[in-house]
Amino acid sequence: MSSDSESISSFDLLTWFETNQKKIYTGGGIVLVLSLGLYLSNHFTLQGELSASNALFEARFQPASQASAGEAPPQDPAALLAVASAHSGKAASGRATLFAAQAYFDQGDYEQALVQFQSFLTQFGDSSLSGSARFGMAACKEALNQSQEAIQVYQQVATAYPNSFLAYQSNLAEAGLHEDAGDAAKALALYDRVLLPTVSTSFSTEAGTRREALLKKHPELAPVESEATVETVPEDVAP
Repeated sequence: MSSDSESISSFDLLTWFETNQKKIYTGGGIVLVLSLGLYLSNHFTLQGELSASNALFEARFQPASQASAGEAPPQDPAALLAVASAHSGKAASGRATLFAAQAYFDQGDYEQALVQFQSFLTQFGDSSLSGSARFGMAACKEALNQSQEAIQVYQQVATAYPNSFLAYQSNLAEAGLHEDAGDAAKALALYDRVLLPTVSTSFSTEAGTRREALLKKHPELAPVESEATVETVPEDVAP
């Protein structure tokens, strides 16, 4: 490129800059404002989450002085729901709702527990804790003697979370309901499923114990063992 061409190119660039410098400064200002806005948004989001988590911690563990030595502090579902309401939209709000549901369940208020598990799923359906909420729903339905509905939800959990502790817990819970209903064959099939080598020992041990007890009640369900090969003495061999 000639020196004249270089001069013209430089002049064009300077001219463009002089003509558009207001736009450049304005654009830079916009980027700065957007960056600052993003920083403040993240900052206040983090502060909001920390505040919600602190409130949840206090609601769960502040009553510790009322508990006996070595015992977990009693959970007040009303206080937990107050945290969930005050910090709506925060992750801690979902956890507070789940803890409230568990507290209601522990107190034997299965209807309220079911309401809160369902509330969690409505608000936080994409949460990693949704499986636990669904299992809680099934447990509530079981406690309310809604056995068929409980079985359906246990099956949904086991299907949605295969090869997980939720699946194994659901299998064992469903098997118990089938036993109560007199359907020993279905219960046995579920126990066999949890006895697979890939299943955690704690679940497989329980499944094995319950399976053994079931077969004592229903020996007709025991698998048929293959007959042992009987060794015969050849006729031409003297005794």
